Amino acid sequence: MTFVYKNSNTGQVVEVADRDPWLDMLDNWQIISGPEPAPADEQSGPASAGPGRPSDNDTKAAWVAYAASRGMSETDAKSLSKAALIEEFGEEDNGED
Repeated sequence: MTFVYKNSNTGQVVEVADRDPWLDMLDNWQIISGPEPAPADEQSGPASAGPGRPSDNDTKAAWVAYAASRGMSETDAKSLSKAALIEEFGEEDNGED
């Protein structure tokens, strides 16, 4: 697998063999090319479900994406610390009310 990241500040482009947790964490680096995601019928759950709950060891970027999938604006999610995102969205949703 090859991932291509682009720095939105400098325009620098780098190609790496695997996803880079450090670049994923930085707001100014975005993936511009990478492996295609699995088709919706091969993924767990409906395609519109968004990303699954990240582990506590995942990057802040993973938690920002998860918070956005749960209804928080991406801007607001990025302004919070990873610890705050885990506190807000960290409990498993077991489907019980």
